[in-house]
Amino acid sequence: MLKNILLVIALLYAIALAIVSLVNASNLPKIRIDNGDKFAHAIAYSLLCFMWYLVFKTHKLAKALLIAACVSIIYGILLEVLQGTLTEARVPDIYDILANCIGVAFISIILVVRNKTHIKDL
Repeated sequence: MLKNILLVIALLYAIALAIVSLVNASNLPKIRIDNGDKFAHAIAYSLLCFMWYLVFKTHKLAKALLIAACVSIIYGILLEVLQGTLTEARVPDIYDILANCIGVAFISIILVVRNKTHIKDL
């Protein structure tokens, strides 16, 4: 049951991310921080990678984090390409892809460190 719930949540988040990435950006709230959109990309793709990691982990895939990271990065690249081909109001940006990858790397490092740290029962 948990497997299915996690899968649905991850799919819905991926769909929401695609919608936000492909709609006219003038309708979206403005971020008033220097390079704020890059931070938003990093956070969004950290969350995407984490969600897919949970999905693949509950399906007992041996390399859950590697698969989740690859899926997230490829998805981000695909969305950037679609911005350039499907929309007139959005343009692909290599720095957005870089921010996506940084977000995926960040959560991956956290998960690796967390999973390597074992606390003995007292």
